[in-house]
Amino acid sequence: MSVVKPLWVAAMLWLAAIAHADTSQVFGDYEVHYSVFPTAFLQPEVAQAYGVVRADDRALLTIAVTDRENPLAGGLPASISGTRTDLIQRHEIAFKPIQEQTAHYFISEFRFNSNERWIFDIRITPEGSNRPLSLRFEKRFEPAE
Repeated sequence: MSVVKPLWVAAMLWLAAIAHADTSQVFGDYEVHYSVFPTAFLQPEVAQAYGVVRADDRALLTIAVTDRENPLAGGLPASISGTRTDLIQRHEIAFKPIQEQTAHYFISEFRFNSNERWIFDIRITPEGSNRPLSLRFEKRFEPAE
């Protein structure tokens, strides 16, 4: 695979995330970008490249950590863990690390039902840091989102 193809696929994945309410939170020298959206919004070739199932009842969580002093350098390496909780259950999140050239980011795929509200608790430790970043946010999946 040429260098251009992985970069194109990564760009398409990130554009899909941005198009569906990419959000960020600042933690001192770091900024964490995150997004959750139905996988049906991904282009088929992008989903295939990352092994993601496109469906109306599946969502993709994307997370990237950037250095605020050098945001164009791409996502930083990090260790990441987390949970997602609805009204009844708590689920561990299995993150898949993605590395494209110098950019690092993380994805996780899961099923959802319409009108579900999920609370995400994510712990991220950027490489070289001993201070974990705690990210908490919620997402409601509307019918036919």
